[in-house]
Amino acid sequence: MLGLHFVSKGKLPISANNTFATLFEKRHSGDYDDFIYCDKKMIDALYPEAKTFIEQVKELIENPAEAEK
Repeated sequence: MLGLHFVSKGKLPISANNTFATLFEKRHSGDYDDFIYCDKKMIDALYPEAKTFIEQVKELIENPAEAEK
């Protein structure tokens, strides 16, 4: 739904959708898989992406008029 309502309308970049999908998959695996593996390299790669995603969504929340354009 993120892609449908925000990315396809240009409110968020495609990279935001990719980041969300990756983080969602990791979260889902953490909740339901028997064993998961996360190393420092993976966290170091995902952390800046997650931080950017949060800032992009925060911007939409704080500036709803801009999101409507």
